[in-house]
Amino acid sequence: METIKQEQPGETTSSETSIKVEDNKEQSKPEIVKLPSFQCTICQLNEKYDYFGMNPPYIKHYLLLEDSYTIEDPFLPPKQGEFIILGANCIKCRKSVCKDQECSIYFDGTICIKCAKDCMSIFPTALQDKINKISK
Repeated sequence: METIKQEQPGETTSSETSIKVEDNKEQSKPEIVKLPSFQCTICQLNEKYDYFGMNPPYIKHYLLLEDSYTIEDPFLPPKQGEFIILGANCIKCRKSVCKDQECSIYFDGTICIKCAKDCMSIFPTALQDKINKISK
């Protein structure tokens, strides 16, 4: 004759316990966060960024002068305060552009090279000469 144990309220069987342990293991897995991508409209540089704005949480002693796409320096351990500015939005056309000298200049804000060439007269002569030398 087979003995069947009747469960009391609040009592768990061994199979329920193992399920709960497995549930706890799943909860302790690190959560994968998908980072947004920055893409330069001039050179097509495409890179994940951590933060867009003027005050990234990992930058302690700097205040950026404009909203910028930034990442923590991937070549150093986290929380070192080192960062890379990938780019910003052009103050004329609002398109995202990287900080490469072939793609943008900074003159009271980031200006893509296409907009800079369209409004050359607002720049000092030395800067106009530099813009004219850029091939893009």
